[in-house]
Amino acid sequence: MRIFVPSIVLAIAYAIASCSARVVQYPSHIRVKRNSYIVQLHPTAQARCVQAIPGIQVSRHFDMFHGVAVSIGDSVHPSQVANIEGVKAVWPNRVFSLQYQNKTTNGSGEYLHQATRVHQAHTELGLNGTGIKIGIIDTGVDYTHPDLGACWKTPNCPWQYGGSYASDSLSPNDPPMDCMGHGTHVSGIIASRGDRVKGVAPQATLGMYRVFTCSSESADTNDANVIAAMEAAFQDGHDIISMSLGSETAWEEDPVAVLASKFVDAGVVMVVANGNSGASGLLTASTPAVGRNVISVGSVDNWNITSAHAIFTTHTGQHSVLFLPSAAPAPPFIIANNTLVVAPTDNTGSALPCTNITNDLSGKVALIQRGECTFSEKALNAQNAGAVAVVIYNNVDGMIDMAFDSNILIPGAFISMNDGRMVEESIRSGRTLVRALESDLITVPSPSGGHMSAFSSLGPTAELGLVPLISAPGGNILSTYPQSMGSYTSLSGTSMAAPYVAGAVALLKQARPDITATHIRELLVTTARPIADSSTGLVSNPYSSGGGLINIYDAIRARARIDPPLLSINNTRREHPGPINSYIRPINAYWEIHTLAIQNTDSAKSMRISLAHIAANSLTMFDKNGTLSQQLLTNQTMPTWPTNTSPVPANTLPQVLGIRGNTLVRPGQSTNITVFIAPPLGLPESERWFYGGFINFKLTWDGESTAFSHVVPYAGFNGDMRKLSVLASAPIGLPFLANSEVEPIENVSELTISADTDVYLAVALDLPTRIFAASIVDATNTTRGYLPLGYSDYVGRTLLDEAPYYTIPVNRTVFHDTQMTNSSELSAGSYHVHLKVLRPFGDPARESDFQIWDSDTFKLGD
Repeated sequence: MRIFVPSIVLAIAYAIASCSARVVQYPSHIRVKRNSYIVQLHPTAQARCVQAIPGIQVSRHFDMFHGVAVSIGDSVHPSQVANIEGVKAVWPNRVFSLQYQNKTTNGSGEYLHQATRVHQAHTELGLNGTGIKIGIIDTGVDYTHPDLGACWKTPNCPWQYGGSYASDSLSPNDPPMDCMGHGTHVSGIIASRGDRVKGVAPQATLGMYRVFTCSSESADTNDANVIAAMEAAFQDGHDIISMSLGSETAWEEDPVAVLASKFVDAGVVMVVANGNSGASGLLTASTPAVGRNVISVGSVDNWNITSAHAIFTTHTGQHSVLFLPSAAPAPPFIIANNTLVVAPTDNTGSALPCTNITNDLSGKVALIQRGECTFSEKALNAQNAGAVAVVIYNNVDGMIDMAFDSNILIPGAFISMNDGRMVEESIRSGRTLVRALESDLITVPSPSGGHMSAFSSLGPTAELGLVPLISAPGGNILSTYPQSMGSYTSLSGTSMAAPYVAGAVALLKQARPDITATHIRELLVTTARPIADSSTGLVSNPYSSGGGLINIYDAIRARARIDPPLLSINNTRREHPGPINSYIRPINAYWEIHTLAIQNTDSAKSMRISLAHIAANSLTMFDKNGTLSQQLLTNQTMPTWPTNTSPVPANTLPQVLGIRGNTLVRPGQSTNITVFIAPPLGLPESERWFYGGFINFKLTWDGESTAFSHVVPYAGFNGDMRKLSVLASAPIGLPFLANSEVEPIENVSELTISADTDVYLAVALDLPTRIFAASIVDATNTTRGYLPLGYSDYVGRTLLDEAPYYTIPVNRTVFHDTQMTNSSELSAGSYHVHLKVLRPFGDPARESDFQIWDSDTFKLGD
């Protein structure tokens, strides 16, 4: 269960005056470092004002961010830091995770470069990243790897910058040797110089800023480390900073996102992985990818998969079966000799199995279907029954990465549903054997190649901002790896897509040295290629793909600029469309009009404009009854419109009409094109569809027959976001008061909470909220205070790949301010929980903009 664990002292023995600065309260699912905070100062304030306070230790100083990282003792409350003159804001020191999946083995790098046209930039334009500086904030790098220069800060070495920022005890001057592998993999995507892995910008000058420690039990770091590394990379003068890490939120108001946006304003190109929570649906982008003007990157699957395979010997002969091995710390899936395969059952008779296995599996390989319990539970049951390995097969089409807990000591392999059924049928028909050798590799086409990766996080931001901005290869990508770990491997994640874009930007800057960060962002989006969806016959929604697959060759050669390069539509009005009312019925529909400025940057030739429209899929996370989609909950896929490739009524797709603007633009001149955008009126608003598409400009220049395509992605919500419920719908039973097992408490009116009773408020959020406030109200309907950790700012929606709800303790302790500084104990009596969350775009000063939920009345005992 997910419990709100205090990371700060919740009660102190003396009163604290109202804070002059804001102390941000993160919700429980955001992990923070205990007693550690990020302090932002006003522009004229100095760090010594914080250092002078007893019990506060300054661990890092930040220049561009203008603040410090501090550690405080248990006797100090963060509100005391906020009260210091010159302090602007205080944040808990949040934990960041890497944005990657698990290990496979794969190789098709050259084809990736052809699809993105990096290959043409290399061969036709002679670009390789020379003279461009790229800073990488990651787990470090094996700088001794021959494909990565085998050097560190020596003459002609690619690694001229960087150091270790992983913890306060490491010197920034220490070489950032990688002990995890992620940073070495990212580095190879950007700049590998070898024959097996060809980097996007192999001659770029590099800096590695390590923010993850080798001693960490999990792959995470924190705000203080990341901010320090970002500032070091900025001071080293990098043109591009690549970050493949993030923290779950859809808001841009956090210190790392704010700093990333400052860097962009200063001319640095910030490229950040969008996140790997796609299985949870929309609104899953992470920070700092959601930062203003940051280039957020989604992932596209590789076109081919080269992977290990196992040979199953059945009554019909030998069958080669491709598998994905379980990730470390499980041992590699190697079976040197033919070994018997069995399909066990557990003590309930289930063939899945999720409890103790009744079969004796000594010396055998267990074949188990996915479903009902975790991979680790299945593997542990097989291990306890004596199995030497476990093969788990999918219960739906496709392949996914699989990881085991550290107590699993046997190797595991994941195979497809069809292959699993074939092996299972063979077991029923006779004796089945398997062997798998380390050197056995096969290459097969990927059924999802060129499509958006299922794990890739989707937009929009909490305020309907369009993310990701662009997509790049990130699923099953071969790259360099620490030599101690095998030298090469394949990983999946937006972690792999972001460095690909960083390398591509280096090629663009090499070709056009004076180009600005803003211009780069424009070109990446408008020259991208929308990504086809073969299941619907349309293209992927921009909330999934951004502008589409990066097309760096066309970005380099572009002779037009379009501003803005994308349109984030906030449909909150229902008005008469005025001059365009003849184009749409009913005329009281939601609509938007936008003006796009198009500049012809060719100094000699006139440009002609032809306007077209590409409709994209519409997406929703909800069923018709308003509850979270069962399809999303069970299969980790969202309902999509159209549902297949059959023709659909035109009014169920968005519409775009160009109604004003010149079609001929002289050299160096600009024109404005006004477009009218209408949502898919034929889709019910009650189903909460997020729609989108691409305004497609076909541009030709005098004397040329070839037309160049530029796109402007747009996306929005089919309805008024301000009217939507933030709390998960009542039919699924949330919110509710729960016991220690997070089971709903029946007959709350008969409940008495005493000192030895654990009671929690369980809440799920379908949408992000800027304000989350859970308070306790007495029998006279007087609010007595907030629940412990009952107030949070900028809360993201509940992610399905995490706990399905948040839990907040309900007891006699209440707090009388949003900073959680002034507490008291309630007397015995009757009370109820009052929960309110601010709806999208709501005004905190307007009570009607909050969604309200009240529990039944219960008693607090003595």
